Amino acid sequence: MTKIKISNNNELTSVGTGLVALDVILNGSPSTPAKLCTGGSCGNVMSILAFLGWNSKPIARFSNNNAAKSLFADLENFKVDTSLISLSADGSTPVIIHRILKDKFGNAKHKFEFKIPQTNIWLPSYKPVLASAVQTLVSKQSYANIFYFDRVSRSSIDLAKFYKEKGALIFFEPSSFVDNNQFKECLQIANVVKYSNDRISNYSDLFPNAEVELEIETLGKDGLRYRRKSGKNKNWKSIKPFKIDNIIDAAGAGDWCTAGIINELGSLQTNSLETIDDAIIAKSLSIGQAFGAINCMFDGARGIMYNMTRDSFIKSVEALLNNTNFPEIEASTIKASAIKDFEFNSIL
Repeated sequence: MTKIKISNNNELTSVGTGLVALDVILNGSPSTPAKLCTGGSCGNVMSILAFLGWNSKPIARFSNNNAAKSLFADLENFKVDTSLISLSADGSTPVIIHRILKDKFGNAKHKFEFKIPQTNIWLPSYKPVLASAVQTLVSKQSYANIFYFDRVSRSSIDLAKFYKEKGALIFFEPSSFVDNNQFKECLQIANVVKYSNDRISNYSDLFPNAEVELEIETLGKDGLRYRRKSGKNKNWKSIKPFKIDNIIDAAGAGDWCTAGIINELGSLQTNSLETIDDAIIAKSLSIGQAFGAINCMFDGARGIMYNMTRDSFIKSVEALLNNTNFPEIEASTIKASAIKDFEFNSIL
């Protein structure tokens, strides 16, 4: 029987940097205001780990506006430690429209938008933490079990190097591939690299052999595959997806998958995966798949966290993994305003 490991009393610490954004979730219903939630890969992963009991600390550089206030409120509601997030005049609080739709067959789909629809003006975008701030940040937080990053920058590389030297496992989740020295430097530092096939479709062509201890390629509805740098069998191996009825929104499934994998690998409290048995790796990836599948039953990238307790979520995951009686979960659709009724000036 597969059991999910839980970090009680913040015994495990995750530090991460990258995209932490305010998601404006809209599905066309004019009845209530839009739902404002933490988004972005780093924001989602750090929030989910806090939900699972980790001491979770995202690093970001926001501007001091209402969007940042909404983000702080949401993060702190789920006990995310915001002490490494700065507010400054030269910072930026990214805002992303997360629009939930259906295709012509009635199947759920979503898209992300980066401009205000009424004016076609660009919404605020991501700015990395300044490299000059790294020393101050690590003096505030000198250790981590896991360091996560999803954007390539000098500061993220310097932070990864620092935490790796302190014994952290380094998890790199690039949103795209750029053929430069910094990307290659990230691969040299990372213990795990995870990417989506629809974002980096030619990774295995670019890197015929594994560059990192564990490489994970997600394939959407087809599950994922992985390969390892060491061991007898270095070929790609597949992990099948879990099939869930009543899919409402697939956004965030990859972030839940990442958090599930980190939750399992982090509990090993190791800074290397080279000697970890392949069965443990495969189990961790399957758990990540189950995490992502269940979140598809809810609106938003972290719908689980607004509709389920941690204990009920863990029971659902374990039931899915062990093929036992899957509890009744009511698929949840938020009531969000039509986009034409939402005033972006209220948060910018």
